[in-house]
Amino acid sequence: MSARARTISLIPVAAAMVLLAGCAAAGEPHPSPTRTTAAETSASPPPSPSEAAEIDPDDPGTWVITDAGVGPIELGGDLAATLAELPDTWRSDEACSWTAWWEGEETGTGLFFLRGTESDTAPISEISVYTAATGSTADGLPRTADGLGIGATSEELFAAYPDAEQVTAEIGSSTWIRLPGDADGRVFFEFREGETTASSVVVTTHEQPSYEVCG
Repeated sequence: MSARARTISLIPVAAAMVLLAGCAAAGEPHPSPTRTTAAETSASPPPSPSEAAEIDPDDPGTWVITDAGVGPIELGGDLAATLAELPDTWRSDEACSWTAWWEGEETGTGLFFLRGTESDTAPISEISVYTAATGSTADGLPRTADGLGIGATSEELFAAYPDAEQVTAEIGSSTWIRLPGDADGRVFFEFREGETTASSVVVTTHEQPSYEVCG
């Protein structure tokens, strides 16, 4: 090969080296978009179940029972303000102005919440999910995060909450299973005399759920 031919063949190599040197001088090379996207995805944890869950005010079946309240109804809240945010299927009247209630499609099934009677601005102190029927289930009604609600058995409750306590109602013949917790509100499951499944679930700041709400 002649000297001139060798010189021509080296020109592309030299040009490539100059371009690479220019890139290095301009700064560190950026990672590829594919690698960046994968790294960002792995660094961002998925949302927790509580963050992903959506509460539909029109559908109490989407609500969760906790020691802070039931769905959008919170202990310590204002009854009038809470009622104003709920669908018009919820009611309250002058005869029992300290309560508000909703009736489910199944006869004798529903929810209610109440405030103290000492003043119109007394905070909400109790929320109840109930049924008057025997052997009902929580279909269409709120449950705990563990899926327990109306129709739960004592065995299911103690399996999910080994530190739960069984207490006798101060008035009446019902038995309550009180879930463990240190919050101001506590969750109670009611078992009427002779029944083996829960007929109501109550979240309250009182020592026990109310025996009579609107007499």
